[in-house]
Amino acid sequence: MVIILLAVFAILTFISWIKIENVPARVTSGLISGGLLLATVLMLVANFNNHFGMEKVTKTETKTIYSAGGSKVPAGMMIAQALGTKSNNYVMIYADKENAKPTAHFVPNKKHIVEAVKKTATYKLIDADKATVTTKTTRWEWQNDFFKLMFGFGGEGHSLYKQQTVVKLPKDTWVVMTPAQSKAVQAKQKAAAANPAAAQAQQEQLKAAASAKIAAFMQANPKASQDQVKAYTTKVTAELTAEAMKAMLK
Repeated sequence: MVIILLAVFAILTFISWIKIENVPARVTSGLISGGLLLATVLMLVANFNNHFGMEKVTKTETKTIYSAGGSKVPAGMMIAQALGTKSNNYVMIYADKENAKPTAHFVPNKKHIVEAVKKTATYKLIDADKATVTTKTTRWEWQNDFFKLMFGFGGEGHSLYKQQTVVKLPKDTWVVMTPAQSKAVQAKQKAAAANPAAAQAQQEQLKAAASAKIAAFMQANPKASQDQVKAYTTKVTAELTAEAMKAMLK
């Protein structure tokens, strides 16, 4: 619509100053049409430069994520590769559903680099029971239908302003490693599997540590239900497994 108005006001301005012979009428109509033309141009420039007629609308979405190591490994695992240096921005590998194949998330789209630089993704290790990803997306939206009608010819509506994603992981039961560290851990696990005696000893040590913690829990909570004991057992096993995995990273 704004393009049509520009054309109309430009034509009216031309006609006013060139075609109208009566001086008072020429000046009056010329000033009015010229003023409308100038106002339309200024609004168009303001829309391009400062998103005139638009407002920022933010939506937040949170969902649970799952370990890249699968459910058979008691501890959660995520692989994170930093983008650049000191950017606190990462490509992260985890599963979107339980027992699903892990996939890479937040990989910059090189075909849309302008939009890619508006997106950031980082992670935090916190006190929590579940791993989650929270994405806060802010977009430019039209304030009302009038502005959409006026300036909506270029598809600016719903354009991305910024997107911030934070992955929050339970610090005691999850391990974050780089792709290189992941390969090193896998190599150590493969080497340990080649030595059954050592692998068995490690498993027995893990079971003994878990049994001791569970026994202490039951002694401190004699009225604990079976579900509570089961939940604590799962938590302790995950914590001890995470500790063992972190030790492999050193």
